[in-house]
Amino acid sequence: RVFDIDPASDRTTTLMVGQFGFGRDGRSHDVGYLATGSVHGFVPPRWHNADHAIDIDDHWQAKDLRRSVVHQFVVKKDELTWLDEASAFPAVCLLRDTDASGLVVQFSLSQMALPTAPDQPSRWQLNGTIAPWYPHEMRTYPAGRLLVPDHRGPSRADGRLHNLSVELTDTHALLNMITAVPVDGNGPVDLGDLELRTAGSDRLVARLPREAYLGQEYILACGLVTVP
Repeated sequence: RVFDIDPASDRTTTLMVGQFGFGRDGRSHDVGYLATGSVHGFVPPRWHNADHAIDIDDHWQAKDLRRSVVHQFVVKKDELTWLDEASAFPAVCLLRDTDASGLVVQFSLSQMALPTAPDQPSRWQLNGTIAPWYPHEMRTYPAGRLLVPDHRGPSRADGRLHNLSVELTDTHALLNMITAVPVDGNGPVDLGDLELRTAGSDRLVARLPREAYLGQEYILACGLVTVP
């Protein structure tokens, strides 16, 4: 179910999800799911980006065509049902056998398609991923240290980075860039090599070569990037 908390604002569109399942290919009565589970509560919008798509002209729906938003919800472990077919897929077995407290489902809505006829539903591109969820992580907000763009700096004609989160280990930086990189008709926009630095001392923490967010692997991973 989709509803607006504030009908006068396009930034409050919230979702309610009752049931989540993944794994089937085709119609559910032909090929079954691999896992199903109940979802509770609201799924508010996160990380609004009014300029995600940068190659939109003066179309009358340009505001909607440019924007993106992130949603996230959790299916708790005690409400998950793993079906027999799950054992045939190594990646699904890893999700099933983890010691996590459930599954987190994160997805973005972006690049709305041009309407084909009046009064028809709007179709959006959906990108997302499923991962283990742990109790110290929020249910509806991406985990990690939040990084936001500094709008005081100069603007670039080819866009700028948007919100993302980062989590550091002893050896790697894990970046959640699900809607951080602007896009055009060819996919993610080349913003050059990126660097993660400390705010106070400007110490270099990690380098993110452009290949890490321009390749097919970045698209398939829905913006999740790991670098040394």
